[in-house]
Amino acid sequence: MAASGPAAIFSCWRRVRIGEPPGNHERDLTGTMKILFLTSRAPYPPLGGDRLRALHVIKALSQQHRVTLLTFASSRAEAEALRPIAKYVERFETVRLQTRRSYLNCLIGLFSRTPLQVHYYRSAAMRRLIRACLQRERFDLIFVHLVRMADYIHDLDGLPKIMDLTDALSLNYERSAAFQNNQPLTAYALAQRVEKRRIRAYEARVVDWFDCNLLISPVDRDYLSRFAAADKVRVLGPVVDLGYFHFYDGPHDPDTIVFMGKMSTFPNQDAVRYFYREIFPLVRQRLPRLRLNIVGVEPSAEILALRRHPGVTVTGYVPDVRPHLQQAVLSICPMRTGAGAKNKVLESMAVGTPVVATALGVEGLAVRPGEHALLADSPQAFAAAIVRLAGNPALRRQLAHNGRALIAEKYSWELVLTQLNELVESLAARAPEQRIIPA
Repeated sequence: MAASGPAAIFSCWRRVRIGEPPGNHERDLTGTMKILFLTSRAPYPPLGGDRLRALHVIKALSQQHRVTLLTFASSRAEAEALRPIAKYVERFETVRLQTRRSYLNCLIGLFSRTPLQVHYYRSAAMRRLIRACLQRERFDLIFVHLVRMADYIHDLDGLPKIMDLTDALSLNYERSAAFQNNQPLTAYALAQRVEKRRIRAYEARVVDWFDCNLLISPVDRDYLSRFAAADKVRVLGPVVDLGYFHFYDGPHDPDTIVFMGKMSTFPNQDAVRYFYREIFPLVRQRLPRLRLNIVGVEPSAEILALRRHPGVTVTGYVPDVRPHLQQAVLSICPMRTGAGAKNKVLESMAVGTPVVATALGVEGLAVRPGEHALLADSPQAFAAAIVRLAGNPALRRQLAHNGRALIAEKYSWELVLTQLNELVESLAARAPEQRIIPA
């Protein structure tokens, strides 16, 4: 791979004969469309919910269409780690994202009204690459993942554009603000306060720029529709790979519970702090041998410090979360803030590990309390639910089977694949013939 300049472009070209599936990935490319897919972070490996969402959408689109992926990579190693995506895309290219340059962009961005995350991912090299791709090839549709990438193509006319917002960020910031007031005023906390003031107006503008805007949860859709064009917002729900997250009915450790999530995000950090400080001591009074296993990439120093407690394990990155889910007697989701659907709940239920959650933890999901999961919103009720479930094998089996059935019915790959392809084809059918590509 050739690379030059401070914003080096790494690329991988892969020719696919229409109608001929590459490798073992079977695809029907008859009547295919060419789709340009933009995302800010490499979707493979899928570390975190946003990357997982992008990967699922790419896989779904690639079943019937030819996808070109443009994304950032923070290093050559990250660009190389993306290579397995080649079995789903016709071509992918990455632009080097330099952290120091991104921070400088954010400092400059303090004097604007644009969200800092847009400044963080601002890159002349990415803009040139996008324009070059659009001028070189005739695409039928552009699919953009996350609001921070919208600025790259907002001035493009004559081509259908879909924005996958995934979560309503303004809802996330609004909810988190109440729990961040008592946090030390670090550079990160200051950035969050700036972002909260800017993101709502920006989300509304982004909705106007695109033909269709997708959210993962009806709660997020309803919230965003209050101040953005409601007719341009719709739900594309989460998906679980039921083959990968196969149902497990084998032995488990009755003294281990698990929390799973990307540990650099404030909602996950807050959930773990809340559980450790207010719920875990109550549980240990009844179940003194119970251990908490915190599984997730990028744990903060504060989360890592919890390992000093003899009943807490913090794994950091693990290549496969399934053994940790299978080992646990139950999975916890004590969320107090955040937005969107929680993959930790869906994947736990798919595997057959019952869930104890707050109402916010299952928000936007078709979960019925007592049938698919146990819900509790106070520390005392949450602790009581854990004690009850850990000591009741019959209840555990019932919730495990009900949860798996719910995932298969509502969040299967086939259902989301059908919805996504119907949307893409309907937008492409309405597209004008003329393409206007800004220089």
